[in-house]
Amino acid sequence: MNCRTMSYSLGISVLVLVGLGCLLSAQQQPLEGPEKTNAQGNQQASQNKPSQTSQPQAMSKEDSDATDMATKLFKGDLAWMQNKLSTPGTSVELHEVSRKRTDGKLVVQYEAFVKGAPTDQIYRYLNWPINQSAPSTDLEGVTIGNNGLVICAGRTPGQCSGEKPDDPVDLTFLPAKGELYRLAFVSANDSVKILFAVVPDPIVASNKGCSLEVVRLMAKFELGMLRGKGFEPNQEVQFWGESYGESHTLKAKTDANGEYVAALLPFVKGKTSGKMDLSLKSASCSPSLSFEWGK
Repeated sequence: MNCRTMSYSLGISVLVLVGLGCLLSAQQQPLEGPEKTNAQGNQQASQNKPSQTSQPQAMSKEDSDATDMATKLFKGDLAWMQNKLSTPGTSVELHEVSRKRTDGKLVVQYEAFVKGAPTDQIYRYLNWPINQSAPSTDLEGVTIGNNGLVICAGRTPGQCSGEKPDDPVDLTFLPAKGELYRLAFVSANDSVKILFAVVPDPIVASNKGCSLEVVRLMAKFELGMLRGKGFEPNQEVQFWGESYGESHTLKAKTDANGEYVAALLPFVKGKTSGKMDLSLKSASCSPSLSFEWGK
């Protein structure tokens, strides 16, 4: 089908954050839309108290400013991923239709199914790459079929056209490991906004029913999101992370759904790249993983 949009991973760094010891608990505030996602969230997320195994030094003003910026970005991305910014009652499900390697690069393709949005309107498809300061329009004139499938109907002026009437819109990505894609369908009159996100090539590990995932929020992993799922509700967990011999252990609690979410700044001062080892341990499970930052 030629009714498609493709998003590329360009690998452009926009901010360097220093210090492994900054792990910020998620305390997001509701945001209002694509253009405001990175500009709001003024309350800084609280830091978990480190254990006695690692005492971080006081941050410089430069590091503090970088942490504040990271907090705002993190909270905006989290709200986007949790469908907090969409028109109430709307949502998107992505169905994977293809996963393959072309010239050594992973290519993942999805079809989108929208729930709760009017089917008699024309929408534009927006993409906000993690290396850009604002969203851009990838495709105009998409509509929602009766079954919720996003299509290029090609039947009336203003509707995009594919190889055939009601051609499904293919959302195609060439992702970096763990890379977050922020996406949206917005109606022509801006009355309906459906914001959603996907991580086509996740970095995730499981252990005894629990999972640990790291999401790339900036192009070289200057900022990441730690997500733990499947734990007991309100359960004490212990985070451990190490990079270049710099190790930190932090205690925290899962939420009422047995999940734990935090912002992660993996860069080590004086280093441009490296590997970080992580674990999230509870009394019943302890998933662990490793990922590379700076690339």
